[in-house]
Amino acid sequence: MTDLRQAAQSVVDRWDSPKWEWRDQGPTADLMADLRKALAQPEQEPSQWRDMVVVSLVREGINKHKARELADHFATPLAAQRPWVGLTDEDRRKFAAAQYGWEDLLIAAETKLKERNT
Repeated sequence: MTDLRQAAQSVVDRWDSPKWEWRDQGPTADLMADLRKALAQPEQEPSQWRDMVVVSLVREGINKHKARELADHFATPLAAQRPWVGLTDEDRRKFAAAQYGWEDLLIAAETKLKERNT
């Protein structure tokens, strides 16, 4: 075996062999289902950009685990990130009808947006 992915695939293949009749029951079957799901995900290729960001952050004094986390966050395609949810027309009407000062209006709008996007 050369890597973890190949080893995991060989375990799944062996588990699915006909001589293992008890393969559809019990907690191990659940673990095998999770393993199959993980193996179905596309393999992520190492990114030189990610490595460069991690090295740069570590040089600046960031913990290497936190640096990896940050690099992965920024490497995530925008389509995979959660979409922004703005104010509805109903929200705008409520804000317009209320007798807010401009500071209160900004605070109320910010609060509403935080509710929708966290």
